Amino acid sequence: MRTSGAWLVVAVLAGVSAVAWGADALDLRRDYLRALERLEEDRAGSLERVFEKGNAAASALRESAARRDGGTEWFPAHAFLRGFSNGFVEGALAMGPDPRFFRELAHQRGTAVDQEFFELFADTYFADGVTRRYTVPRSEDSVCHVFDSPDVGPLYRKWTRFWATYPRAYADAVDREIRALEDMVAVSTCACGGPESVEAGLERFLKSFPRSPVVPQVRARLERLRAGTSDFRFRCPTG
Repeated sequence: MRTSGAWLVVAVLAGVSAVAWGADALDLRRDYLRALERLEEDRAGSLERVFEKGNAAASALRESAARRDGGTEWFPAHAFLRGFSNGFVEGALAMGPDPRFFRELAHQRGTAVDQEFFELFADTYFADGVTRRYTVPRSEDSVCHVFDSPDVGPLYRKWTRFWATYPRAYADAVDREIRALEDMVAVSTCACGGPESVEAGLERFLKSFPRSPVVPQVRARLERLRAGTSDFRFRCPTG
């Protein structure tokens, strides 16, 4: 789901009404932009709260775009979000937090906790803020997993350490990243590589994180993989 500047859409139908687009989505967008402006101008407010507001607005805008089903030729200029990637992939709106934008904002206006979170966020995502570095997009809404990616272990260690150190900071986002990594090794069946790469990745996870709550599932699926009875789909189609 990685977006490209070539896909960015300039408004074509500037006259589309807020009602047609979705008043709730536009209200959330305005709320986010006001909070961002206050933070940038006088450091008022919380960067964590600004980030939450931005994600809420992006989610509402994506839902509105999906309901409209108008494609790239309909997307109105007033729906773009500053600090978020904006583009279309296979006709669907892709909108995610720009890791570089928020990392820079954290260093300019945030606390030490903000800075640590967004450094880790930037380590996790490509520039689109949508695609994690240990995945490869398959379609507009699905990915395959690179089980032997060198990013998996360090990211799991850093995210779980962040949660243990700051259990109340960015709680939903941190939980989402930890769950994504655990679901990959314990549940995901769509592997970008072959059996050898999956086996190597699962072995590495078990050795690195023997106390992880998903160890029993990971160990069981590794045994099934070696026995030739796993449900993995190897070299899951991409693109």
